[in-house]
Amino acid sequence: MKRANLRERPGPGLGPFLVVSFVGAWLTMVPLWVGGWRRTSAAQETPPLAALCMMLMMLVPALTAFGLTARRRGAREAVRVLGLLRSTPWRHELRCVAAALTVPLGLTAAGLAVSTLAGWYEPAHLPGPGAVVSLVLSAVVSVPLYFGEELGWQGYMLPRLVQRGRMRGLLLGGAIWGAWHAPMTALGGSYPGHAVLLGIPVAVVTAMLLGTVIAAVRLATGSVWAAVAAHVSLNEFALPLTRHVSGTLVDPLLAGPLSIATWPATALAVAGVWLAYRRRGGGDGWVDGFGGEAGSGAAGSISP
Repeated sequence: MKRANLRERPGPGLGPFLVVSFVGAWLTMVPLWVGGWRRTSAAQETPPLAALCMMLMMLVPALTAFGLTARRRGAREAVRVLGLLRSTPWRHELRCVAAALTVPLGLTAAGLAVSTLAGWYEPAHLPGPGAVVSLVLSAVVSVPLYFGEELGWQGYMLPRLVQRGRMRGLLLGGAIWGAWHAPMTALGGSYPGHAVLLGIPVAVVTAMLLGTVIAAVRLATGSVWAAVAAHVSLNEFALPLTRHVSGTLVDPLLAGPLSIATWPATALAVAGVWLAYRRRGGGDGWVDGFGGEAGSGAAGSISP
C-alpha cells in the first residue's frame, strides 16, 4: 500500500461532522421518545425497537465521516483515508487488538474492587463456559456497530482534535463522546433508575476518562481497529461480566466499567498517558501520535 506523507494533516470538517452526528443521534431515538419507552431498572430487558434505534445511532458517526470524506475526496479515496482497509501488517494489528481488549477489563476489575470494598457490589461466582461463549459470539456479531462509532471518533474526529494538543484533544474527544450519548442516557440507557440530571453528567465524565484511554490506545498502536477492540471489550465483556459475576442486581452507577467506582483507576490511566507524553517531550502531536514505525501505515490511511 502506498505510504502517504506523515506530515499530511487532515482537512477541515470537524464542525459539520459533530453537527450531523449529534442531530443524527437524537433523530434515531425519536421512536423511543414518541413511544414513551424508558429504561427504569438494570433488570429491564431491551425491547427490539430500542435495540434497533441504538444500533442505528452507533452507525451515525461512521456514515457521517464517510459521507463528508467522500464528498471531498471521492468514495474510493474515503475508503483508504478512513482506515477501512488494513494499513499495517497483520501481526501488528493482532497485537494491538489483543492489548486493547485487556484495557477495559483491567480498569473494570480495579473499579469492582473499589465497589466491593464500599459495599456496592457482591462478587459471587465466575461465569460458566456457556456464558463466555455467548459473550464472544455477541462481540463478533457486534463488531460492525463499534466500528461504526470508532471510524467516526478515531478515524475522523481524533486526527482533527489532536492538532489542538494531544491531551487536550484526547480529553475533549472523550467529553464529546459522552455528550453524544445524551439521547440514550436520558432514556436511562446507561444509568437506569437515576435522574437525567445525574446520569448525563456522570456519563460525560465517564466517557471523557474512558474515551481518553481508548484514544490513547489508538495513538499508541496506530490502529483504528485497536480502538474498536477496546470499545467491544468495554460493552460486550466488561459490562455483562460485571452482571454475571455478581450475586445480586448491579447498579451501573456504583459498579462496573461505567460506574463512579471506576473513575479513580481510569483517572490514573489518564494521568499515566499524560506523563508518558510529557516524558516523550513536546514533539508534534500529529506526527508523534499517528506516525512512527508502528503507525506509519495508519498515518497515511486515516488522514483525510
